[in-house]
Amino acid sequence: MIVHVILGLPGENREDMLNTIRYLAQLEPALDGIKLQMLNILEGSSLAKEYRRHPFPQMSAKEYCDLVVECLKLLPKGTVIHRMTGDGPRKLLISPSWVTDKKRVINMLRRKIEEA
Repeated sequence: MIVHVILGLPGENREDMLNTIRYLAQLEPALDGIKLQMLNILEGSSLAKEYRRHPFPQMSAKEYCDLVVECLKLLPKGTVIHRMTGDGPRKLLISPSWVTDKKRVINMLRRKIEEA
């Protein structure tokens, strides 16, 4: 089983997100893989309408990368990481803008993983 986890959903705090990963880490049979991605708010979605009415905080690139490293530490060895970042279509992306600089995000993730 491969799961896709969107980090940064409205109302979710850091501990909620880590608890999701803890839950997935203890599943039997174990996960075959995981995809991690920051919540992208895209034009034309219900979430975009809600975000415009009631903006909610979103993680910075640094906060996101720090969280991903913590998520990786919680997963069992051998879990295949299919994705650590993603980006929605630039023309539709409302927030966060930093996801469009994928190379920078991947390099930041690489550095943080090496430091961990």
